[in-house]
Amino acid sequence: MSEKRYFKIYSSRHVIGHNNNYIHLFDEIDKQKEYDEAKIKSVFVHETFVKHLPSEKNYLYNHILESLNAFHKDRTFLTRYSNILMNIEVLYNKGLYEQCRKVIQKAKKEAYALEKFSILFLIIRWETLVYVKDEDIKGLRKSFAEELRILEVIRIQTALMQIAFNIQIEIYNGKVTNAYIEKQQKEISNYYPPQKGYNSFWAQYYYHSAMGLIYSVQKKYLQCFNCYKDINVLMQSEKQFIVDLPHIYHTNNNNMVNLMFVLENYDRILPLIQHQKAFTGIYKIKNPALSLKVFLNTFESELYLYYKTEQFEQGVLTIKRLEPELKKVDIKFSPSLFDLFFVMSVVFWGNEDFKASIRWLNKILNHEKEVNLRKELQINTRLFYLIVLLEKEDLFFENQYNSTKRFMANEKEFKKQALVLEAIKILSEQRRSGIKKNRLVQILSAMKQMEKKIGVESLNPQFDFEQWVELKMINEKII
Repeated sequence: MSEKRYFKIYSSRHVIGHNNNYIHLFDEIDKQKEYDEAKIKSVFVHETFVKHLPSEKNYLYNHILESLNAFHKDRTFLTRYSNILMNIEVLYNKGLYEQCRKVIQKAKKEAYALEKFSILFLIIRWETLVYVKDEDIKGLRKSFAEELRILEVIRIQTALMQIAFNIQIEIYNGKVTNAYIEKQQKEISNYYPPQKGYNSFWAQYYYHSAMGLIYSVQKKYLQCFNCYKDINVLMQSEKQFIVDLPHIYHTNNNNMVNLMFVLENYDRILPLIQHQKAFTGIYKIKNPALSLKVFLNTFESELYLYYKTEQFEQGVLTIKRLEPELKKVDIKFSPSLFDLFFVMSVVFWGNEDFKASIRWLNKILNHEKEVNLRKELQINTRLFYLIVLLEKEDLFFENQYNSTKRFMANEKEFKKQALVLEAIKILSEQRRSGIKKNRLVQILSAMKQMEKKIGVESLNPQFDFEQWVELKMINEKII
């Protein structure tokens, strides 16, 4: 709302008489929940500008960006320093070198404190020009050495960043092997720890990120947690890092929560979730998209905690309390919304409210063509749907099984999910021969072996399919 108010004030400086088309267009679009161009045209059917609506929209778009830039000009480091660099250039070109030097020194001090090396390089380049003007040989040598040191710092950061991203990509592609991990560890050792004077926040961040990924595929989860904890300490050492990089801070906290689940250290999870919910307020971060992401992630983590600790009634109460807020979220906001739907379904299943569980699974299936969902989530939704139907003793089970089997026929890489599907089918059959019981034992053993392999794709952590199969077999005295 404050941005909209500022836009009106900003635009008033550009009003020509009383006929400002793009202001009227802005007001009409602002009334809509979703953009409807046909309705816009009907409202302005008698206006001349509607005949060239695309150009009016483009003008409005650029004008909004100009207004937002003006509104936020001193609120972030980059926008603030864009203005500072312009001030330095103006002062230099006006020949006000002493004032220019003072602005440079002040800007350098803050840029160093916040390790904004790409900006710092530009600031030092202006300082170099001042030394050239003064014919200051000593100052020039100092500037050149400083530029080279900064370039080396940036080179180390970039190399470690590339290693971390390469590992992440290989994990996504399911191609991580012991040999690959050894190669990456050797590569990391070429850059970290760097020589004295070349370390930086980003070098440490990407080092811990890369090592966290390596430990995760090696299933060394405590070491992995400690990597993310080190990142957390690193960011908290300077408040501005959190203010400038709130998405990274939130993602890192989310990683810590997930690892506590893996380590089954449930007592430490709720305090982490509570900190996640509160950190935007603590650090006075105003970012609607981030706030919504935090809401979805913490809601999901809280429900998953209730699932793992079998507090299903508490989970249902939490869903009912937060569902009104959830309904306000655009279905296309983020795929993480559908991860939340999945865990909500799991909580209702645990509370034996199968109807509500199916309702949220259908929410995923009905929108999977509109939203780019992970294939893993699509498959696991269908598998869990079968489990709900099986426990509900629903006659629709057989149809859903055949549909799931067809869907998975082209997804050969999801081998563990294929085993789950086979196990569900055998467990659904009222009369099982000794051969089929033996096959269930083989399936469970194969699933456990897969968990031990490095880099193997895992099932969605929002539901423990392996545990469900094992408990079913124990209850039916198959094992």
